[in-house]
Amino acid sequence: MKILFCTNAFEQVTNGPAKFANLIGEINALYPEHQVRILTEDVTPARLPGLPHVYRVQLRIPRPLKPLGQVLRMFQYYRRVREIARQFPFDVLVYNNAFTGLYASLVSPKPTVGMINDEKNLTASLAAFRPDRWWLKQFFFRMLEKAAARRHRLIITNSDYLRRRVTAAYGLPPEKVKRLYKAISLQETTWQPGRAFGRPVKVLFVKADYRVGNLAVLVQALGKLAPCPFTLAVIGPEKQFEAHVRSLAAGVANVQLDYLGPQPQPVVYRYLQTCDLFCVPSATEAFGVANIEALACGIPVVSSRTGGIPEVLDGGNNGWLTEPGDADDLAAALRACIADEAERLARAANGKKFIGRFSKEEMFRTFLTILGEACG
Repeated sequence: MKILFCTNAFEQVTNGPAKFANLIGEINALYPEHQVRILTEDVTPARLPGLPHVYRVQLRIPRPLKPLGQVLRMFQYYRRVREIARQFPFDVLVYNNAFTGLYASLVSPKPTVGMINDEKNLTASLAAFRPDRWWLKQFFFRMLEKAAARRHRLIITNSDYLRRRVTAAYGLPPEKVKRLYKAISLQETTWQPGRAFGRPVKVLFVKADYRVGNLAVLVQALGKLAPCPFTLAVIGPEKQFEAHVRSLAAGVANVQLDYLGPQPQPVVYRYLQTCDLFCVPSATEAFGVANIEALACGIPVVSSRTGGIPEVLDGGNNGWLTEPGDADDLAAALRACIADEAERLARAANGKKFIGRFSKEEMFRTFLTILGEACG
């Protein structure tokens, strides 16, 4: 089977979809009966000679039309797809962002598959109407995503939670929406369950969208645990948000905030090895690859009971789950985690057994099975 995978995120690995795009090239070596090629706007020309399985699309969107960039890119991607098809006659066309593949789903002679990786567009429903341009933009994207979901041969989501939500919101047949757990390379991690838990306690938060990650709630919860001192390392938010991120901890005497901004994966893994606990108590999260990385490193995980997170934490057997947005509940869970070493080690051991289902080999097998169904 020949697969052409289109993704707007590749070189800048800051989220789950970008990590997935970087991993699937390994299918070529692991399963030589299949071939994967990747088409992306996010790769510098200098890197292309070292990436023979990657093609580049150069987007040309005039400045006055930038607000329509998400729409215009679908036509430019497909024009490049047609060029590639002459030298790589693919069997199935996959889009990492389902609505970027809307035009392809209408005109491609080959089956198309779209991926929906989060619930951001789903939240912009008429019931949640807000009179601002952000809601209007997201509602427009929701309409595009819905149209694409109905036209693609299959839709892939990254959790059972998101699969159910997409199926219901877009009125799709259940058999059309597949679940593919996104994976990590477990070989790159070292399981280390024993943590120092000295003073201060070192807490790690990793999420670019720190508002959705409820960083403010985490700071409030840590403040409730005074006089215990904490250092809070924050990875992910762009430099432009540093002042606001720092302001969230201003006046919380027992919390020293360490803003690190966006960081490459090796730095994230280093902090997962050296911090005492990992906590991203998200308001909403379709899946949460960072929680898998934390389990693989053996660090205690405290998160929220929302979206696909309970699927990763096995309903709380692998970590602590709290009500999203509830600083008191989060503080209680953090206190329990810090106080009980035996429970920390037990849940870390459960996590080590559980994350086998999130290996990249399992992800590849499921991915190829889904695409085989699309072609069949």
